[in-house]
This record gives sequence, structure tokens and C-alpha cells, in this order.
Amino acid sequence: MNLTDMTQRILETIPAILIPTAADGVLLQRYQGFFKQCEAPLIKGFYDLIYSDAATQQHINPKDRAMRENTLRQWYQVTTGGHFDEHYWAWQALIGIVHVKHNIPNPAMLGMWAWMINYIQTHLLEEFPPAEALAVIQVFQKLQATVCSLIVESFIMTQQEAISRASGLNKAILGRFIHIEIDTLLSQGRAILHDKVQQVAA
Repeated sequence: MNLTDMTQRILETIPAILIPTAADGVLLQRYQGFFKQCEAPLIKGFYDLIYSDAATQQHINPKDRAMRENTLRQWYQVTTGGHFDEHYWAWQALIGIVHVKHNIPNPAMLGMWAWMINYIQTHLLEEFPPAEALAVIQVFQKLQATVCSLIVESFIMTQQEAISRASGLNKAILGRFIHIEIDTLLSQGRAILHDKVQQVAA
């Protein structure tokens, strides 16, 4: 499967209302002054947290900070520029593949996305009237849903493809093995949690 096909398959599974549109991109372009103002402190805060938190610092080399900040800066500038086309979405799917290569776990990525959305939301509400800020926040919520879906799914699909090729198992057989393991984990989880859930619900 090539990157274009992978991206399209993932996009087709996301509710269309949660995928940013050209109109959403135009809206973001109206706030370039705000985004430029936030750029440097957001990038610094993002990596200050990554390099100080035990959950994330183990996945990243301090010597690479300047390079990684430049990568995030490029992503931020393109994203806030609002150019949401097939090339942008394929780029987001590619990030998931890069994360597989560098062993960046999805929980770390999702946590940092939440931090970034919170940062932007807080500053929008400080700078603009609530209704105006909310319109921009809603675009970023859609971005979060779409971009995180592309990153997580491309991560999973890449891992599955690599396992299938390395093991020599076709996808149907590999899928059966995965479902067997899932059924085992479900049984264990239900046995452990059933009584606890009943107690809380009572």
C-alpha cells in the first residue's frame, strides 16, 4: 500500500464533518498575526514539556532539540496557513510512519496534541471575543480529530504491514492471530473489571 492510498483509506473512515474544509483554512488565514505571535512560545513550551516529563523525554535526544523545533515550526506554519489538501493529509499520515521508525508512542503524541490545543484555546480566549475564539477553536478540534486519526492509523497500519512481511503470514492469518489475542484480553479484562464496575454503578 502506498502513502496516498493509505491516507485516503483513513480519511474515508473519519466522519466528514470532522475533516477541516477549505473554508476552515480561509478562517485560519485571517488570524495569521495571532498565530505568528504564539509560534515561538508554543514551540518552546511544547519541547520544554517533552524534555522535562519522564513519559516523553526517553523518546527524544536533547541534542536534537533545535532540529525538532524547526520541524515543529514548519508544521505549525503550514497548518495555521490553512492549506488542507491531499498533500497536507498525506504528510500527516507520513508522520505516523516516522513515529514507528523512531518509536514515538501514540499516547505521547496524543498528550502533546492536547497540550497544544489547550495552549491555543487559552490564548484565543484571551485575545478575542468568545464567539470569535470559538470558531477558530472548532477548526483546531477538527484538525485534532483528523490529524491524530491519520497519525495513529498510519502508525498501526505500518506496524501491521511490517509484521506481515517479516513473518511471512498473509493478512487474513495475521488478523486471526490478532483476534485470538484480543479475545483473550477481553476475557481477562471483563473478569477483572466486572465486579468493580458493578460496585461503582450500584
